[in-house]
Amino acid sequence: MNPPKTYTGSQPDAEIFDVTDWPIVFIRFPQLGMPDRTPRLLNGLSEFLTQQQRVVFVWIPARHGHDREPHEEEKQSTRWMKQYKNELRDWCAGYVYMTSDPEVRTSLSTLFPKLKKIMPFPKTLADDREDACAKAREFLLNTAI
Repeated sequence: MNPPKTYTGSQPDAEIFDVTDWPIVFIRFPQLGMPDRTPRLLNGLSEFLTQQQRVVFVWIPARHGHDREPHEEEKQSTRWMKQYKNELRDWCAGYVYMTSDPEVRTSLSTLFPKLKKIMPFPKTLADDREDACAKAREFLLNTAI
């Protein structure tokens, strides 16, 4: 069965999520000053996983860098990951990180092997939207249920 070409769930937060290429979801990682950024992000991710359809998340990193994330928000994200680990394993076909920044690319590449245990799906880097979509489609084809 082919997945629907359009997203049929609740309307996602347009400041963070772009589902125009569903089941590829572009996620603009929220900047530090965005109100309720962590709950908005995690609620959206939860909604996508409840669709019970293979999906690829394309992350567009924030300008502030991961090391500046507030501790309490990191804890919320960790709790969410534990709560949704089975759904992530079952429905997430992969993560694509879209950035051309050499430092961010190096940092992410170093992190990928460390994340394998908690996020067993493939992870890769892309230069732009076209590259990200191509890699996401490959993940979807290679990880079909």
